[in-house]
Amino acid sequence: MTRMSISVKNLKEIVDMLGTIVSEVKFKLEPNGISVTAVDPAHVAMISLDIPKKAFSEYDLDAPDEIAVDLDKVKSVIRLASSNDTIVISKDRDKLRFEIGTIIKSISLLDNSSVTTPRVPQISSEDYVIISKSDFEKGLRAAEDVSDAIRLTLTPESFSAKSASDSDESEMLLPKDMLKDISCSQPVKSSYPLEYLLKLVKSISSNEDIKIAFKSDYPLSIEFSFNSETEPISGRFLLAPRMES
Repeated sequence: MTRMSISVKNLKEIVDMLGTIVSEVKFKLEPNGISVTAVDPAHVAMISLDIPKKAFSEYDLDAPDEIAVDLDKVKSVIRLASSNDTIVISKDRDKLRFEIGTIIKSISLLDNSSVTTPRVPQISSEDYVIISKSDFEKGLRAAEDVSDAIRLTLTPESFSAKSASDSDESEMLLPKDMLKDISCSQPVKSSYPLEYLLKLVKSISSNEDIKIAFKSDYPLSIEFSFNSETEPISGRFLLAPRMES
């Protein structure tokens, strides 16, 4: 019988992140943990998560499996729990059973064939910056009411996030000495849709450092992790560039 226990905090963060771009996902269950990859309907954004076995307080798996779920139904279960609760999840044929204290709730699983798992493209860049999630979020929030796009610029000496409209402008500028790490031999810049970027960064509840990598007019990659109490859950977010005329 497939049975696992995970903290409400971690489950909520996983579901919230995936929910920034999709409403249905398929989890791949393996002996060493769970992985999931999802792409939004417009194929603009992709997210992948690796949830190691040690992120669970209990993890029993009869055999490798795949389970497809409606994220809104999982969110309705999470809302029944307190922040410090642990949720016990088990699979019972075509249903997923959740135990939260005295509450037991089951939801129907989706047909696995109805949810496609996208192939993760080989995207890499030697130009990157490592900053705190909170610093980056401040720059994105400043641009929220200015434009629907944000331009990221990386130079050997700084990292900036700028947004402008006919009437307003915002910019976050972080010099090299305020960054955790930076790798850049020559200036690179690219624009991205702000809505996707802000939703994802907001969904990362921790203030762990994130790695942002991109090239000029090239997809953006954000690598992050959370759940520092045990082995971290790691993730990667990919976002297509916003081409400007």
